[in-house]
Amino acid sequence: MKKKDGYVLDVPYPAHFHKEIQPVWLSSLVGFLGAVAPDITTPYSYCELGCGVGINLLIAAATNPQGQFVGVDFNEKHLAIARSAAQSIGLKNIRFIQEDFAGFAKSNNLFFDFIVTHGVWSWVSPLQQQSVMRVVAKSLKPKGLFYLHYMCHPGATRMIPVQKLLNELAHQLSGTSEQNVQAGIDLLGRLDEVGVFWDQPALSANVQALKQKNASYLAHDFLNDHWRPQHSVDVHRLVAQADVVYLGSADAFENLDNLSIPGGVQPLLANLSSPVLREVVKDLSRNQHQRRDLFQRNPVRLSTQEHLECVAAMRFRLLPGAPRSGGLSFATPIGEIQGPEEVFSPLLERLAECPTSFDELSRLPVFSGKPGLLSQSLQMLMWRGCVHPLREGEQPDPDALGRLTEWLEKNQLELAVVEDCGTAAHRPHEK
Repeated sequence: MKKKDGYVLDVPYPAHFHKEIQPVWLSSLVGFLGAVAPDITTPYSYCELGCGVGINLLIAAATNPQGQFVGVDFNEKHLAIARSAAQSIGLKNIRFIQEDFAGFAKSNNLFFDFIVTHGVWSWVSPLQQQSVMRVVAKSLKPKGLFYLHYMCHPGATRMIPVQKLLNELAHQLSGTSEQNVQAGIDLLGRLDEVGVFWDQPALSANVQALKQKNASYLAHDFLNDHWRPQHSVDVHRLVAQADVVYLGSADAFENLDNLSIPGGVQPLLANLSSPVLREVVKDLSRNQHQRRDLFQRNPVRLSTQEHLECVAAMRFRLLPGAPRSGGLSFATPIGEIQGPEEVFSPLLERLAECPTSFDELSRLPVFSGKPGLLSQSLQMLMWRGCVHPLREGEQPDPDALGRLTEWLEKNQLELAVVEDCGTAAHRPHEK
Protein backbone atom coordinates (compact mmCIF):
# COMPACT_ATOMS: atom_id res chain seq x y z
CA MET A 1 0.00 0.00 0.00
CA LYS A 2 1.46 3.34 -1.10
CA LYS A 3 -1.00 5.57 0.77
CA LYS A 4 -3.51 5.52 3.58
CA ASP A 5 -6.10 8.29 3.75
CA GLY A 6 -4.10 10.08 1.05
CA TYR A 7 -0.82 10.00 3.05
CA VAL A 8 2.38 8.36 1.77
CA LEU A 9 3.16 5.03 3.46
CA ASP A 10 5.64 3.10 1.32
CA VAL A 11 8.78 5.06 2.25
CA PRO A 12 9.89 6.10 5.75
CA TYR A 13 9.98 9.77 6.64
CA PRO A 14 13.61 10.84 7.19
CA ALA A 15 14.62 11.69 10.74
CA HIS A 16 14.50 15.47 11.27
CA PHE A 17 15.29 17.08 14.62
CA HIS A 18 13.47 20.28 15.60
CA LYS A 19 14.78 22.15 18.62
CA GLU A 20 11.59 24.22 18.71
CA ILE A 21 9.46 21.30 19.98
CA GLN A 22 11.72 20.30 22.87
CA PRO A 23 10.27 20.99 26.35
CA VAL A 24 13.11 23.23 27.59
CA TRP A 25 12.88 25.43 24.49
CA LEU A 26 9.10 25.68 24.67
CA SER A 27 9.06 26.50 28.38
CA SER A 28 11.73 29.16 27.92
CA LEU A 29 9.90 30.79 25.01
CA VAL A 30 6.73 30.97 27.09
CA GLY A 31 8.72 32.77 29.79
CA PHE A 32 10.06 35.25 27.25
CA LEU A 33 6.48 35.78 26.06
CA GLY A 34 5.39 36.69 29.59
CA ALA A 35 3.31 33.67 30.61
CA VAL A 36 3.67 30.85 33.13
CA ALA A 37 5.01 27.67 31.50
CA PRO A 38 4.46 24.08 32.67
CA ASP A 39 6.94 23.22 35.42
CA ILE A 40 9.48 20.85 33.88
CA THR A 41 11.53 20.52 37.09
CA THR A 42 8.77 18.20 38.37
CA PRO A 43 7.17 15.21 36.58
CA TYR A 44 5.31 16.20 33.40
CA SER A 45 3.79 14.57 30.31
CA TYR A 46 4.46 15.23 26.65
CA CYS A 47 2.80 13.91 23.47
CA GLU A 48 3.91 14.18 19.85
CA LEU A 49 1.22 13.57 17.24
CA GLY A 50 2.79 12.24 14.05
CA CYS A 51 6.14 11.34 15.61
CA GLY A 52 7.61 9.56 12.59
CA VAL A 53 10.69 7.53 13.53
CA GLY A 54 10.75 9.26 16.91
CA ILE A 55 13.99 11.24 16.73
CA ASN A 56 12.62 14.23 18.65
CA LEU A 57 11.07 12.07 21.37
CA LEU A 58 14.18 9.90 21.76
CA ILE A 59 16.34 12.96 22.41
CA ALA A 60 13.72 14.52 24.69
CA ALA A 61 13.28 11.35 26.77
CA ALA A 62 17.01 10.72 27.16
CA THR A 63 17.81 14.29 28.22
CA ASN A 64 14.68 15.10 30.25
CA PRO A 65 14.21 12.39 32.92
CA GLN A 66 11.29 14.21 34.59
CA GLY A 67 9.17 13.87 31.45
CA GLN A 68 6.96 10.99 30.31
CA PHE A 69 6.86 10.95 26.51
CA VAL A 70 4.25 9.50 24.17
CA GLY A 71 4.56 9.30 20.39
CA VAL A 72 1.58 8.65 18.12
CA ASP A 73 1.88 7.63 14.45
CA PHE A 74 -0.17 5.41 12.16
CA ASN A 75 2.85 4.21 10.13
CA GLU A 76 3.98 0.82 11.41
CA LYS A 77 7.40 1.13 9.75
CA HIS A 78 8.06 4.42 11.54
CA LEU A 79 7.20 3.02 14.93
CA ALA A 80 9.25 -0.15 14.42
CA ILE A 81 12.32 2.07 14.06
CA ALA A 82 11.32 4.24 17.03
CA ARG A 83 10.61 1.31 19.37
CA SER A 84 13.83 -0.46 18.43
CA ALA A 85 15.80 2.70 19.12
CA ALA A 86 14.14 3.31 22.50
CA GLN A 87 14.87 -0.27 23.53
CA SER A 88 18.51 -0.16 22.44
CA ILE A 89 19.05 3.16 24.25
CA GLY A 90 17.30 1.80 27.36
CA LEU A 91 14.65 4.49 27.74
CA LYS A 92 11.93 3.79 30.30
CA ASN A 93 10.04 7.12 30.03
CA ILE A 94 8.82 6.78 26.45
CA ARG A 95 6.21 4.78 24.58
CA PHE A 96 4.84 4.72 21.06
CA ILE A 97 1.23 4.18 20.02
CA GLN A 98 0.23 3.04 16.53
CA GLU A 99 -3.03 4.80 15.71
CA ASP A 100 -4.33 7.51 13.48
CA PHE A 101 -5.40 10.70 15.21
CA ALA A 102 -9.10 9.85 15.05
CA GLY A 103 -8.48 6.57 16.84
CA PHE A 104 -6.19 8.17 19.41
CA ALA A 105 -8.72 10.92 20.11
CA LYS A 106 -11.25 8.21 21.05
CA SER A 107 -8.98 5.79 22.94
CA ASN A 108 -6.63 8.10 24.82
CA ASN A 109 -7.28 8.67 28.53
CA LEU A 110 -4.00 10.45 29.34
CA PHE A 111 -3.53 14.17 29.98
CA PHE A 112 -0.53 16.15 28.75
CA ASP A 113 1.41 19.27 29.66
CA PHE A 114 2.69 19.45 26.08
CA ILE A 115 1.09 18.37 22.81
CA VAL A 116 3.15 19.01 19.69
CA THR A 117 2.77 18.22 16.01
CA HIS A 118 5.34 19.15 13.37
CA GLY A 119 5.22 18.41 9.64
CA VAL A 120 1.73 16.91 9.90
CA TRP A 121 -1.15 19.40 9.82
CA SER A 122 -0.81 20.65 6.24
CA TRP A 123 -0.37 17.14 4.88
CA VAL A 124 -3.32 15.25 6.39
CA SER A 125 -7.05 15.25 5.72
CA PRO A 126 -9.48 17.68 7.34
CA LEU A 127 -10.86 14.72 9.30
CA GLN A 128 -7.44 14.05 10.82
CA GLN A 129 -6.98 17.77 11.54
CA GLN A 130 -10.27 17.76 13.41
CA SER A 131 -9.06 14.72 15.35
CA VAL A 132 -5.88 16.56 16.34
CA MET A 133 -8.05 19.28 17.78
CA ARG A 134 -10.18 16.73 19.64
CA VAL A 135 -7.02 15.40 21.27
CA VAL A 136 -6.05 18.93 22.31
CA ALA A 137 -9.55 19.75 23.58
CA LYS A 138 -9.77 16.51 25.55
CA SER A 139 -6.22 15.90 26.76
CA LEU A 140 -4.32 19.19 27.25
CA LYS A 141 -3.95 20.19 30.90
CA PRO A 142 -4.55 23.72 32.22
CA LYS A 143 -1.48 25.84 31.38
CA GLY A 144 -0.59 23.08 28.91
CA LEU A 145 1.11 24.04 25.64
CA PHE A 146 0.06 23.11 22.11
CA TYR A 147 2.67 23.53 19.36
CA LEU A 148 1.36 23.49 15.78
CA HIS A 149 3.51 23.65 12.66
CA TYR A 150 1.88 24.19 9.28
CA MET A 151 2.35 25.69 5.81
CA CYS A 152 0.80 29.09 5.30
CA HIS A 153 0.11 31.80 2.76
CA PRO A 154 1.54 33.78 1.15
CA GLY A 155 4.99 32.12 1.13
CA ALA A 156 3.78 28.60 0.32
CA THR A 157 1.23 29.75 -2.26
CA ARG A 158 3.52 29.55 -5.28
CA MET A 159 4.23 25.86 -4.59
CA ILE A 160 0.58 24.85 -5.01
CA PRO A 161 0.86 24.13 -8.79
CA VAL A 162 4.21 22.37 -8.24
CA GLN A 163 2.66 20.01 -5.70
CA LYS A 164 -0.33 19.45 -7.95
CA LEU A 165 1.87 18.39 -10.86
CA LEU A 166 4.03 16.10 -8.71
CA ASN A 167 1.07 14.38 -7.08
CA GLU A 168 -0.96 13.99 -10.28
CA LEU A 169 2.05 12.48 -12.08
CA ALA A 170 2.65 10.09 -9.17
CA HIS A 171 -0.93 8.81 -9.50
CA GLN A 172 -0.14 7.90 -13.14
CA LEU A 173 3.04 5.96 -12.34
CA SER A 174 3.59 2.51 -10.87
CA GLY A 175 6.92 3.01 -9.10
CA THR A 176 7.64 3.69 -5.45
CA SER A 177 6.86 7.10 -4.03
CA GLU A 178 10.57 7.95 -4.15
CA GLN A 179 10.78 6.97 -7.82
CA ASN A 180 7.60 8.83 -8.67
CA VAL A 181 8.59 12.06 -6.98
CA GLN A 182 11.98 11.91 -8.68
CA ALA A 183 10.24 11.54 -12.05
CA GLY A 184 8.19 14.62 -11.18
CA ILE A 185 11.27 16.63 -10.19
CA ASP A 186 12.90 15.66 -13.50
CA LEU A 187 9.82 16.85 -15.39
CA LEU A 188 9.81 20.15 -13.48
CA GLY A 189 13.48 20.60 -14.32
CA ARG A 190 12.80 20.12 -18.02
CA LEU A 191 9.90 22.56 -17.88
CA ASP A 192 12.19 25.07 -16.21
CA GLU A 193 14.87 24.57 -18.87
CA VAL A 194 12.45 25.43 -21.69
CA GLY A 195 11.34 28.62 -19.98
CA VAL A 196 8.00 27.74 -18.37
CA PHE A 197 8.95 29.67 -15.23
CA TRP A 198 10.78 32.55 -16.94
CA ASP A 199 8.40 35.11 -15.42
CA GLN A 200 8.52 33.44 -11.97
CA PRO A 201 12.20 33.49 -10.96
CA ALA A 202 11.43 32.64 -7.34
CA LEU A 203 9.52 29.53 -8.43
CA SER A 204 12.36 28.59 -10.77
CA ALA A 205 14.77 28.82 -7.84
CA ASN A 206 12.45 26.60 -5.77
CA VAL A 207 12.43 24.00 -8.54
CA GLN A 208 16.23 24.01 -8.70
CA ALA A 209 16.44 23.64 -4.92
CA LEU A 210 14.17 20.57 -4.99
CA LYS A 211 16.81 18.71 -7.02
CA GLN A 212 19.16 18.80 -4.02
CA LYS A 213 16.71 17.30 -1.52
CA ASN A 214 16.24 13.75 -0.28
CA ALA A 215 13.71 11.86 -2.42
CA SER A 216 12.03 10.24 0.58
CA TYR A 217 11.54 13.67 2.18
CA LEU A 218 10.12 15.06 -1.08
CA ALA A 219 7.72 12.13 -1.38
CA HIS A 220 6.31 12.85 2.07
CA ASP A 221 6.24 16.59 1.41
CA PHE A 222 4.56 16.64 -2.01
CA LEU A 223 2.78 13.34 -2.73
CA ASN A 224 0.08 13.61 -0.09
CA ASP A 225 -3.42 14.11 -1.44
CA HIS A 226 -4.43 16.62 1.25
CA TRP A 227 -1.40 18.95 0.89
CA ARG A 228 -2.73 22.42 1.68
CA PRO A 229 -1.31 25.72 2.94
CA GLN A 230 -3.72 27.87 4.97
CA HIS A 231 -4.01 31.43 6.18
CA SER A 232 -2.80 31.57 9.76
CA VAL A 233 -5.88 33.46 10.92
CA ASP A 234 -8.11 30.63 9.65
CA VAL A 235 -5.99 28.10 11.56
CA HIS A 236 -6.17 30.24 14.71
CA ARG A 237 -9.96 30.39 14.55
CA LEU A 238 -10.13 26.61 14.23
CA VAL A 239 -7.64 25.97 17.04
CA ALA A 240 -9.45 28.39 19.36
CA GLN A 241 -12.39 25.97 19.37
CA ALA A 242 -10.22 23.61 21.45
CA ASP A 243 -10.18 26.21 24.25
CA VAL A 244 -6.57 27.34 23.81
CA VAL A 245 -5.13 30.84 23.35
CA TYR A 246 -2.45 31.93 20.89
CA LEU A 247 0.70 33.06 22.71
CA GLY A 248 3.20 33.63 19.92
CA SER A 249 5.69 31.68 17.84
CA ALA A 250 8.02 28.88 18.90
CA ASP A 251 10.44 30.52 16.44
CA ALA A 252 12.25 33.04 18.65
CA PHE A 253 12.96 35.44 15.78
CA GLU A 254 9.30 35.79 14.85
CA ASN A 255 8.41 37.13 18.29
CA LEU A 256 10.78 40.09 17.80
CA ASP A 257 8.56 42.36 15.72
CA ASN A 258 11.14 45.16 15.65
CA LEU A 259 13.55 42.82 13.83
CA SER A 260 11.36 40.33 11.95
CA ILE A 261 9.07 42.94 10.38
CA PRO A 262 10.53 45.39 7.80
CA GLY A 263 11.04 48.85 9.31
CA GLY A 264 8.60 50.60 7.00
CA VAL A 265 5.81 48.23 8.01
CA GLN A 266 6.22 48.64 11.77
CA PRO A 267 4.33 51.97 12.12
CA LEU A 268 1.45 50.53 10.09
CA LEU A 269 1.44 47.42 12.26
CA ALA A 270 1.44 49.51 15.43
CA ASN A 271 -1.75 51.26 14.32
CA LEU A 272 -3.67 47.99 13.92
CA SER A 273 -5.61 47.11 17.06
CA SER A 274 -7.04 43.86 15.68
CA PRO A 275 -4.84 40.81 16.50
CA VAL A 276 -6.26 39.09 13.42
CA LEU A 277 -5.21 41.89 11.08
CA ARG A 278 -1.80 42.09 12.75
CA GLU A 279 -1.12 38.42 11.99
CA VAL A 280 -2.23 38.86 8.36
CA VAL A 281 0.12 41.82 7.95
CA LYS A 282 2.99 39.95 9.61
CA ASP A 283 2.56 37.00 7.24
CA LEU A 284 2.47 39.34 4.23
CA SER A 285 5.50 41.29 5.45
CA ARG A 286 7.62 38.19 5.97
CA ASN A 287 6.26 36.30 2.97
CA GLN A 288 5.66 33.59 5.58
CA HIS A 289 5.64 30.05 4.19
CA GLN A 290 5.40 28.08 7.43
CA ARG A 291 4.50 28.80 11.03
CA ARG A 292 5.38 27.28 14.38
CA ASP A 293 2.51 28.55 16.50
CA LEU A 294 2.33 28.18 20.25
CA PHE A 295 -1.01 28.01 22.09
CA GLN A 296 -1.82 27.56 25.78
CA ARG A 297 -4.83 26.46 27.78
CA ASN A 298 -5.84 28.93 30.49
CA PRO A 299 -2.65 30.99 30.26
CA VAL A 300 -1.53 32.85 33.36
CA ARG A 301 0.04 36.17 32.37
CA LEU A 302 2.98 37.48 34.37
CA SER A 303 3.03 41.00 35.75
CA THR A 304 5.89 43.22 34.57
CA GLN A 305 7.87 42.49 37.73
CA GLU A 306 7.14 38.75 37.58
CA HIS A 307 8.17 38.70 33.91
CA LEU A 308 11.50 40.37 34.72
CA GLU A 309 12.12 37.92 37.57
CA CYS A 310 11.22 34.91 35.40
CA VAL A 311 13.63 35.87 32.63
CA ALA A 312 16.35 36.95 35.08
CA ALA A 313 16.44 33.44 36.53
CA MET A 314 16.97 31.74 33.14
CA ARG A 315 20.45 30.31 32.56
CA PHE A 316 22.09 29.94 29.16
CA ARG A 317 25.06 28.20 27.61
CA LEU A 318 26.96 28.38 24.35
CA LEU A 319 26.25 25.49 21.96
CA PRO A 320 28.88 23.42 20.13
CA GLY A 321 30.33 25.23 17.12
CA ALA A 322 29.06 28.67 18.15
CA PRO A 323 31.38 31.68 17.75
CA ARG A 324 33.05 32.73 20.99
CA SER A 325 33.39 36.44 20.22
CA GLY A 326 32.84 39.08 17.55
CA GLY A 327 29.86 40.47 15.69
CA LEU A 328 27.41 38.24 13.85
CA SER A 329 25.42 38.25 10.65
CA PHE A 330 21.89 36.83 10.88
CA ALA A 331 20.44 35.51 7.61
CA THR A 332 16.75 36.17 8.28
CA PRO A 333 13.69 35.68 6.05
CA ILE A 334 13.56 39.45 5.45
CA GLY A 335 17.29 39.85 4.72
CA GLU A 336 20.64 40.08 6.49
CA ILE A 337 20.71 41.63 9.95
CA GLN A 338 24.08 42.65 11.35
CA GLY A 339 24.64 41.94 15.04
CA PRO A 340 27.14 44.60 16.17
CA GLU A 341 30.39 43.41 17.71
CA GLU A 342 30.06 45.81 20.64
CA VAL A 343 26.84 44.04 21.66
CA PHE A 344 27.50 40.39 20.79
CA SER A 345 31.18 40.00 21.54
CA PRO A 346 30.90 40.64 25.32
CA LEU A 347 27.87 38.34 25.44
CA LEU A 348 29.56 35.49 23.56
CA GLU A 349 32.79 35.86 25.52
CA ARG A 350 30.97 35.65 28.84
CA LEU A 351 28.97 32.60 27.77
CA ALA A 352 32.15 30.95 26.44
CA GLU A 353 33.51 30.98 29.98
CA CYS A 354 30.63 29.05 31.56
CA PRO A 355 26.82 28.83 31.63
CA THR A 356 25.43 32.14 32.87
CA SER A 357 22.09 33.52 34.02
CA PHE A 358 20.23 36.39 32.40
CA ASP A 359 20.67 38.31 35.65
CA GLU A 360 24.46 37.90 35.53
CA LEU A 361 24.60 38.83 31.83
CA SER A 362 22.56 41.98 32.52
CA ARG A 363 25.50 43.28 34.56
CA LEU A 364 27.75 43.45 31.51
CA PRO A 365 28.33 47.15 30.77
CA VAL A 366 26.74 47.00 27.31
CA PHE A 367 23.45 45.71 28.83
CA SER A 368 23.38 47.88 31.93
CA GLY A 369 19.82 49.21 32.28
CA LYS A 370 18.88 47.56 28.95
CA PRO A 371 17.09 44.26 29.69
CA GLY A 372 15.21 44.52 26.39
CA LEU A 373 18.45 44.60 24.40
CA LEU A 374 19.80 41.57 26.28
CA SER A 375 16.56 39.64 25.81
CA GLN A 376 16.52 40.41 22.10
CA SER A 377 20.20 39.47 21.70
CA LEU A 378 19.81 36.15 23.51
CA GLN A 379 16.73 35.21 21.50
CA MET A 380 18.55 35.99 18.25
CA LEU A 381 21.43 33.76 19.38
CA MET A 382 18.93 31.03 20.28
CA TRP A 383 17.29 31.34 16.87
CA ARG A 384 20.68 31.08 15.13
CA GLY A 385 21.59 27.96 17.10
CA CYS A 386 24.42 29.55 19.10
CA VAL A 387 22.87 29.66 22.58
CA HIS A 388 20.31 27.58 24.46
CA PRO A 389 18.57 27.83 27.85
CA LEU A 390 19.72 25.30 30.44
CA ARG A 391 17.50 22.56 31.81
CA GLU A 392 17.09 22.58 35.58
CA GLY A 393 16.31 19.59 37.82
CA GLU A 394 17.16 15.89 37.83
CA GLN A 395 20.17 14.80 35.79
CA PRO A 396 19.74 12.26 32.97
CA ASP A 397 21.25 8.76 32.93
CA PRO A 398 24.77 9.07 31.45
CA ASP A 399 24.69 5.49 30.14
CA ALA A 400 21.49 6.17 28.21
CA LEU A 401 23.02 9.37 26.83
CA GLY A 402 26.02 7.38 25.64
CA ARG A 403 23.81 4.82 23.92
CA LEU A 404 21.77 7.64 22.33
CA THR A 405 24.97 9.14 20.90
CA GLU A 406 25.98 5.73 19.55
CA TRP A 407 22.55 5.32 17.92
CA LEU A 408 22.77 8.76 16.32
CA GLU A 409 26.22 7.99 14.92
CA LYS A 410 25.17 4.55 13.70
CA ASN A 411 22.27 6.13 11.82
CA GLN A 412 24.50 8.92 10.44
CA LEU A 413 22.50 11.68 12.10
CA GLU A 414 24.66 14.78 12.47
CA LEU A 415 23.45 15.67 15.95
CA ALA A 416 25.33 16.30 19.17
CA VAL A 417 23.40 15.62 22.38
CA VAL A 418 23.39 18.64 24.70
CA GLU A 419 22.16 16.99 27.88
CA ASP A 420 22.31 20.03 30.17
CA CYS A 421 19.93 21.84 27.81
CA GLY A 422 17.62 18.87 27.27
CA THR A 423 18.19 18.99 23.52
CA ALA A 424 20.57 18.31 20.65
CA ALA A 425 22.46 20.56 18.25
CA HIS A 426 23.29 20.02 14.62
CA ARG A 427 26.98 19.22 14.30
CA PRO A 428 28.92 21.88 12.36
CA HIS A 429 30.26 20.57 9.05
CA GLU A 430 34.02 20.24 9.06
CA LYS A 431 35.82 22.39 6.52
